[in-house]
This record gives sequence, C-alpha cells and structure tokens, in this order.
Amino acid sequence: MPRRRNPPQPRRISPPSDREPTALTQAGEVAVGARAHQRVARDPMLPYYAYRGAEALVNAVPRSVSYWLGDRAADALLATVPKRFDGLRDNLRHVIPTIGERPLNHLVRRNLRNLTHCWVDVMEMSSRRTDLPARIDIKDLYHFEEAIARGNGVVVASMHFGSWEVGLAGWNKMGGRMALLAEVLRPPQLFDRVVGARRAQGVHIIPIDTQAMREGDPQVARRLGAASMREVYKVLRSGGVVAMALDRDLIGNGEPLEFFGKPAPIPIGSVEIAIRAGAAIVPIVLFRNRYRVYAVVHPEIRYATDAPRDAEVRKTAQMLLRIFEAAIREHPEQWHVLDPIWTAPGTR
Repeated sequence: MPRRRNPPQPRRISPPSDREPTALTQAGEVAVGARAHQRVARDPMLPYYAYRGAEALVNAVPRSVSYWLGDRAADALLATVPKRFDGLRDNLRHVIPTIGERPLNHLVRRNLRNLTHCWVDVMEMSSRRTDLPARIDIKDLYHFEEAIARGNGVVVASMHFGSWEVGLAGWNKMGGRMALLAEVLRPPQLFDRVVGARRAQGVHIIPIDTQAMREGDPQVARRLGAASMREVYKVLRSGGVVAMALDRDLIGNGEPLEFFGKPAPIPIGSVEIAIRAGAAIVPIVLFRNRYRVYAVVHPEIRYATDAPRDAEVRKTAQMLLRIFEAAIREHPEQWHVLDPIWTAPGTR
C-alpha cells in the first residue's frame, strides 16, 4: 500500500453530544530522567519535578515552540542515551524488514520527535485555554455512534499511535464519555499530575498498577488486575465506553498472535472482557497531522457469542491487529512502543 506523507483532512464532524498511558508513559520517564537515570534511584521525585517544570514551560509558550523544544529534547536523548531506544529500533525493523541503517536512524528520530509532541499535548491539558475539539477531524463517526446507541457498552480498541491522547480527551471535552485504562506511573505524584490533566478534559481514568503486578507474587498480581478489570466491566455494563490498547504487553501474560508476520505476545484481555460483557468492539486509529488529529473510525468488529470463547477472542484480536498493521506500515513514525515486542529481537 503506498504511503502518504500526511493523512487527508476531511471535513470535521462534531459528535452529538475517561497499551501506555503505556508507551507515552515510558517515553515520559525517559524524557524527564534519561540524563539523570542513575540519580533517579536516589531521588525518585526527579521525574515529577522535571514534568512540572516542562508543563509550566509548555503552558507559557505557543504550541509550535513547545513542539520545537520537544524535537530538540528528542535529538538530545538519541545522542546521549541511544541504547535506551533499541527496543523501538527493533520494533520498527519488524515493520520494515528491508530498511537500511541510515533510514532507520532517521525514522527513529522522527518517531521520538512525534512522541515528545504527545507529551506536549498531555501537558497542555492542564491549561484551561487548550481547545482539543477544534483540532480533531473525524472520519466515519457513525460506526462509533451506532455502537454506543445500542447501550451494551463499547471497547475502543486502539494502540500507542499518533495522537491518541488528544483524540481521547477531545472526545470527552465534546461531551462524550470515554474511560481510559491507564498504567500507574512512579512516583505517585507524577501519576496524579498526569491524571489531573486528563480529568480536566473529562477523562475517567481506570488505573492499573502493572509494576506492582510484575514485581508482586501471583496472588497480588491477580488481585490488582481483577480490581482494574472489575471497574472496566462496570463501565461497559452501564453502557459506557473504555479505551484500551492492544500493542504492548504490560504484564507479561500476552497471548502469542501473528503481528507483522511473526508471533508476538499480545494482551487480549480487552477483547475477552468485551465479549464477556457483550460490548461492541470498535477500532479507532488517531493519526497525527502536525497540529491536527485525523481520527479514523473503523467498522465494529463482530464476534460470535455462541462460539468457543478462547478461539473467538484470539480470532477477534487477530482481526484488530490486521487493522493496526496497515496504519503502522503507512506511518511507522507515529507508532510509539519503546519496549521490544518480539522476544528475540530481529530474529524470531
């Protein structure tokens, strides 16, 4: 499929009416602490202080200046701690297996620059003057509206791609209701600050403490995971909407599914809980187009309620991955997963 330099911008459609934060979370921790990563162990509050300083700067200058500063920060990180991004490099090699070293370096740089723009977008959310709905163009919104109208709840299946933060918060600011399953950050003050910015735009956060789940014993992990999933289930059963990502296995219990031609651990819990709740599954991809967001709403992924559940969950998740693969191939500079997805980098 030929690549476009930028996705088209259709006429903005206003709706009728809370995987990364995941990769975004990861990159934020790198962005605010990479130069001092050895000192962070002695001062765990450093990421919080750095975030607050950057947030104050972002809200004091125009967005174009903030993006430019973000570009310089990305370039500095690549120059000083390049190995921190080996996982991203490997992921992008799986997307474009024939890519040469120089084009790959250029792609990684563009990717990280876009990722700093995501952080700028989050920091702007704490300001009352930000107007997210004015930045969003939506294609085929009716797929989403029809799924909501049935009243059985909707799981928005997405990934760490493009401008997912702006799209989610912008929808809520326009009067919609969408919750977000979000990874807990360290220190807690940083997480509270980021959550506060999202709540200012009307986003309901469902926290999931993946670090505690990975480091704790199996009983702790199950208890923490079950608490988050109960909240997700509650939202869906009330007819609400929850956004969850499928492209990053945060806990380490992902199911091996084909992704870019090779098996990768995929967190299919969002698909399973949607099927258990009888909720619709609607994939949405949010492209970044400079200062604007181009939201593409795909048709609902239908599943058979009377089929064996495990097989149906895997089948449905695989269909979602095919949609995501197409978007990532078109714009790999907008896919932000810093951990290596494939367990044997470049060989599996």
